Amino acid sequence: MSTIPSSWENCTLEDIAKIISGGTPKSTVKENFSETGGVAWLTPADLSGYSKKTISNGKRNLTEIGYKSCSAKKMPKGSVLYSSRAPIGYVVISENEISTNQGFKSFVPDGGIDSDYLYYYLKSIKHIAEAKATGTTFKELSGTATKALPFIAPPEKEQKRIVEKLDSLLAQVDTIQQRLNNLPNIIKRFRQSVLAAAVSGKLTEQWRGENDVANIDNTISKILEERSQKVSNRTKIPQPHLKDEEYPIPDSWKWVSLDSLASKIVDGVHHKPVYTEEGIPFMSVKDIKNEKMSFNYCKYISEETHKEIHPRCNPEKGDLLITKSGTIGRTAIIDTDAIFDLFVSVALIKPASMIVNMKFIDIALRKWVNSIDVSSRVVGTAIKNLHLRDMRVLAIPFAPIEEQTEIVRLVEQYFALADTLEKNLANAKQRVDNLTQSILAKAFKGELVPQDPSDEPADKLLERIKAARTEAEALEKAAKKVAKVRKTKTPQK
Repeated sequence: MSTIPSSWENCTLEDIAKIISGGTPKSTVKENFSETGGVAWLTPADLSGYSKKTISNGKRNLTEIGYKSCSAKKMPKGSVLYSSRAPIGYVVISENEISTNQGFKSFVPDGGIDSDYLYYYLKSIKHIAEAKATGTTFKELSGTATKALPFIAPPEKEQKRIVEKLDSLLAQVDTIQQRLNNLPNIIKRFRQSVLAAAVSGKLTEQWRGENDVANIDNTISKILEERSQKVSNRTKIPQPHLKDEEYPIPDSWKWVSLDSLASKIVDGVHHKPVYTEEGIPFMSVKDIKNEKMSFNYCKYISEETHKEIHPRCNPEKGDLLITKSGTIGRTAIIDTDAIFDLFVSVALIKPASMIVNMKFIDIALRKWVNSIDVSSRVVGTAIKNLHLRDMRVLAIPFAPIEEQTEIVRLVEQYFALADTLEKNLANAKQRVDNLTQSILAKAFKGELVPQDPSDEPADKLLERIKAARTEAEALEKAAKKVAKVRKTKTPQK
């Protein structure tokens, strides 16, 4: 038990509330359920993603027939509903009479126990409830374990002061969390705007006015000459770029196709190979993430399979990879001399010349994937796929080589800033999450609001609750006895 003010009392949940389980009628009987009307009925699934303190109903209600056919019980307004399995710890207060399925252990507080106080208290002891749960397929909090969960009872008036303070403080925390939750999208849009500015010339607008560059036509001619020496006769002439993908670029830039800058655009092996425990790394979509490739969880193939498939698709250091199936558009420039092979879900782009700046091509590809243009090229139902033929005719806004270098430098600089912002955001979100628990912990140690010596101590409150229960039980027994006597005296027809 925790250290608490002298006017407070430690007890159990069984001491301060009636604990009620729920039930579910046969789901195959349509007459048991209703979209509107009937008895309000709640399942843990109804609370997934639900953030309000109170609730009036779930997605479905029970008809009177359905209610009477199962063990669900109506509970009054102000009942505190607590999910006891799948998962443990959802908590909400009923706005009206309501029932639940068996995934709840709900509480009807005794007089003098504030529903809102109990709501916040249950949120603070989620870790204790989870530790008391048992089960293999999924953890569940039993009725016995629920009754034994600890409860900290302050004086009745202090409960209301605590709730008022918690409402105020946690509303502020929620506002902060909402603002933090908006930041990832802002950072994402920032990255996208940087890419768009990079390939439209806006990022280096000032730089162009201050620097001389080599003739871009000579550069492109040299790249095409070197490309022709590397490709087969069938592909000597590169495919032209799609004119409808053009947008305004500086006069000193030229539109070219990705095919004209690449000596090879090819995907990995189309059939699933036999995997081995060790051997040659075999990479797929899952091994490319955040502009990097990782061998940590890759598959392996034999040396024989490698020799069979590698000549067609031979990734090397400096080449560019882009995922083309499933998750479209993850890219990575190969930064290792390690030998590996690719599955069909990944495409390989080899530079046509040493002049080609693959980091700039990577920027252009990432901007392309982020744009609407790529959606019309993605086909398939279960698995989306980007065709190589669509990649070859992709329009690349080709800047002078010197300007490409500056663009890459600036993009890396801005993206490094975005990375830092994301790390700071993650830390901030963790601190805010911890703040909620810290506030709740202070509340139930008596440190959130001052104690008032004039308040009736909690031990007196618990005595009144116990006395009221004893009186109610006695009246219930007397009523049952009277009913039994009447039944025996009633003449049989």
